[in-house]
Amino acid sequence: MSPVLLWFLVGIVFFAVELLLPGFIIFFFGLGAWCVALVVYIYPLSLSWQLAIFLAASLVTLLLLRAWLRSVFLGGSRRENDSANVEPIHSTGVITEDILPPARGKVKYGGSFWQAEAEEPISTGTVVNIVKQNDLLVHVEPADKEGKS
Repeated sequence: MSPVLLWFLVGIVFFAVELLLPGFIIFFFGLGAWCVALVVYIYPLSLSWQLAIFLAASLVTLLLLRAWLRSVFLGGSRRENDSANVEPIHSTGVITEDILPPARGKVKYGGSFWQAEAEEPISTGTVVNIVKQNDLLVHVEPADKEGKS
């Protein structure tokens, strides 16, 4: 198998893995692999040089482009009065996917579906209070918990 094709396929694998993992870092290893594929297509190099170029290209693209590309793909962090920034104080929602700590579930509130976490298991259909919101993750507790205190 040609090194050019191999590096190109490695880049595609990195891009596919990025879709499965949060953080937007693996993407830059894919760019590094494609840079090596381009260089090796133009000028054949030994494996040690290919690995050095891969590492350098991956780190340079990560350091130079990550912040800019995150803002492009994820958008800015403006706080506007929309469903993504609903004030959680005195809000309630309904669990749409079981929460089994430490795993997250989903809750519908403010007209949208949110990732939700709780300190105790909560089943689907339970009405919950929104305790706090951190970006697109909300912390919830059962609504009937207020009366028990």
